[in-house]
Amino acid sequence: MKYDLHVHSKEVSPCGKMSVTEMVDAYKDKGYQGFWLTNHFHEEFLELTEGMDWKARAEFFTEPVRTAVKYAGDDFFVGLGMEIRFLSDPNDYLLIGVNERMIFEEAEGWLNMDLKSFYEKYHERLMIIQAHPNRRDSSSPADISFLHGFEAINSSPRHENYNEITQHTLCLNPRLIPTAGSDSHRPEDVGRTGIITETLLSSTEELLSLLKNRDYKLIDPEDSL
Repeated sequence: MKYDLHVHSKEVSPCGKMSVTEMVDAYKDKGYQGFWLTNHFHEEFLELTEGMDWKARAEFFTEPVRTAVKYAGDDFFVGLGMEIRFLSDPNDYLLIGVNERMIFEEAEGWLNMDLKSFYEKYHERLMIIQAHPNRRDSSSPADISFLHGFEAINSSPRHENYNEITQHTLCLNPRLIPTAGSDSHRPEDVGRTGIITETLLSSTEELLSLLKNRDYKLIDPEDSL
């Protein structure tokens, strides 16, 4: 079973070129059983939703997942995730374990936090994975004391991600959980990497358990071409 843990859609991520339903169709065509929609949550999101109150902003962020779930049918899973960038930090972090209630009731103040304060408050409720930590044009490795893991493989073809440096860090710090994601924005990004499991996943809770138990393999982008 194949799942992608880093996918965007143009409804919330303006850098995206595909709607969430187009993403569902594309991933089905690639033989995947699902993905987690990790749309951007950062300063540009606030600009995009300027004039909305928080309830409207939360609706705007979560609506694509609801649309995708209805569209995908029972044979394809779409989970809610988030790629957050705090206002004081240029790095991006994938949040696994978020749900709609948390976004509506708690996320309004998240962007004003920093990684340390966010980890201290949420490390038992969420899994915090730094996305593309060695992407030289935008990111640098954060303090691993405040992370659950690193994105070991980011297969975006438009960036120098230096995945091999990230993987070396993961080898030196076996506590950290490795993930893989296509960072999909456009058709050419779809299904280049992700994780392989032996069982179907039907909830984010199952994904969290799978990652914690290391009961998965990363997809080598070379094998998907």
